[in-house]
Amino acid sequence: MTAAPKKAPEVVDPRKYPAIREAFRGYLHEDWTNEYADSEDAVRAFRRDAGEDETKAVAVEAKKLRAAVVGMEVRDLRKLLGAGFGSGWRPSTAAEADRVLKFLAGE
Repeated sequence: MTAAPKKAPEVVDPRKYPAIREAFRGYLHEDWTNEYADSEDAVRAFRRDAGEDETKAVAVEAKKLRAAVVGMEVRDLRKLLGAGFGSGWRPSTAAEADRVLKFLAGE
C-alpha cells in the first residue's frame, strides 16, 4: 500500500489580504526583532494599537489565511510571508505561524 499523496497547498494571493499585509508590514517588518520579544509580542502590540475596524478586518483575513496555509511547509510559509506579504517575519515553524494567525483571528 502506498501513502496517499500530500494535498497541494492552496495558492495564496497576498493581494486578497490587504489588512494583514498592512499589519505585517507595520509590526512584523524587517526590524521587528529589535522592537518585540517574539512574533506573538508583535501581534499583541498590533491588537493593542489597532482600532476596532482594523482589528476586525485583520481577524476576518487571518481566519481565511489560516485555513489557506494548512499543511504548507514552513519554507513555503516563509517565502509567502516575506516576498508575498512584505514581512520581515520568517516563522521558525508552521506552528508558530498558526499561533500568530490564530491570535490575529481572535481565536
